[in-house]
Amino acid sequence: MGADKEIIVALEFGTSSIRGIAGRKKADGTIQILDIEQERATDAIQRGVIYNIDKTTQAITNIITRFNERLNVTIERAYVGVGGQSLHTVPNPVSRSLTTKVKITPELVDNLMDNNRATTYADSQILEVVPQEYIVGNRAIMDPIGIQTDQIEAHFMNVVAKNVLLENINKCMHMAGIEIAELLISPLMLADALLSDSEKRSGCVMIDFGAGTTTVAVYNGNLLRRLVVIPLGGNNLTNDISAAHQMEFEEAESLKRKSGVAYVAMESDNPQMIPISNDRTLSENDLQNIIGARQEEIIANVWHQIEDISNTLLSGIIITGGAAQIKDMPEAIKHFTQFQKVKLAKSLITISDVDPNVNTPQGHGIDTLIALLMHGDSNCVKEEKEEEKPTETEQEEEKNAEEGEKPKVNSTDTKEKEKTEELEPEETIEKPKKGFSERWKKFGQAWERLFEGEEE
Repeated sequence: MGADKEIIVALEFGTSSIRGIAGRKKADGTIQILDIEQERATDAIQRGVIYNIDKTTQAITNIITRFNERLNVTIERAYVGVGGQSLHTVPNPVSRSLTTKVKITPELVDNLMDNNRATTYADSQILEVVPQEYIVGNRAIMDPIGIQTDQIEAHFMNVVAKNVLLENINKCMHMAGIEIAELLISPLMLADALLSDSEKRSGCVMIDFGAGTTTVAVYNGNLLRRLVVIPLGGNNLTNDISAAHQMEFEEAESLKRKSGVAYVAMESDNPQMIPISNDRTLSENDLQNIIGARQEEIIANVWHQIEDISNTLLSGIIITGGAAQIKDMPEAIKHFTQFQKVKLAKSLITISDVDPNVNTPQGHGIDTLIALLMHGDSNCVKEEKEEEKPTETEQEEEKNAEEGEKPKVNSTDTKEKEKTEELEPEETIEKPKKGFSERWKKFGQAWERLFEGEEE
């Protein structure tokens, strides 16, 4: 298959929608985005967890169908991002006492990893294991191989998720007829795409503010140290506005995006009156009080997860996600946490080559989707196999078999043709070529019937 048909496809199951992206990696390493599709999923997925199998399957089918039509290909597999409320990390130490001092070998380290992977969790399973450090004697080291010891303790960080999360993803993809190229942990893919090695090494936190969840990923020493998904997000702000002023969710969401501010230091003495439905108005101060109260709650939950290690975050807090686009979000975090090193990440869409016909949302709303695409490395398009063209002899034999034609005989007289002289088969029929045994069998049966007719 030509390079122009080698396409990577990724799917993300979010709270508000299911999104798909199709693209390819260019020779210079950049990503070319060919298409982005999405389906509403508010009644099928909640906080990243699928609970309506049929609706989710139909949404996947619709996205893949549009890819096939617009790109003129047949998609047969896709990379799938795993996220959601049940995703989290669990530290797990595994120790080994030895009878005598021995040199630590790769086999021993692998054995410790195997013991860790054998750890079971109620209703959950391990998706990824991140080795943290090894305690040999009184020293904590990253690579213990070659050291003499009679005692070693390995510290692992297990990324786990509920079984139902993975079961439902597999079920929906199977019902949609799409193979899973690889299950990817969405927050880790996003962190790899957004964070620099320097930031991961010196210590940082990536906060992904989504519609239904807020994901906190802590890095230090170039390793993942903590991953937590908080079941609060931008939709909570929207629901608060909707409930307080009796308006539809869509109107409240639009109001939040246009006029919302994450933090206001002081109420205005002359607040602007914002027009809303049914000839009503809403005070600017009232809107900010609603948003500020919920925003403070979300940030407080985030800070609770990282306050104990805040002094190690030399590269600070990096924020991303669709709900991070509300005005003055960095200032809100600084105010509610008293942690001053906060910045908004640069959107991945700015470093991607987007096809002119693709309608891409602005901001950080599809950063996770792009990060999944960036990780993919295998073609997701069904390859069309070229059939071998038969030789002229094979074409003639096939035609004769289909028409039931009698084998040709040598003759110089038309009357003798009609009488059909008895001839030896090997004089008139070529030896069959390999792969055509069935056709040859049919010829033999026809030839036998011919002789039987002569004997009668």
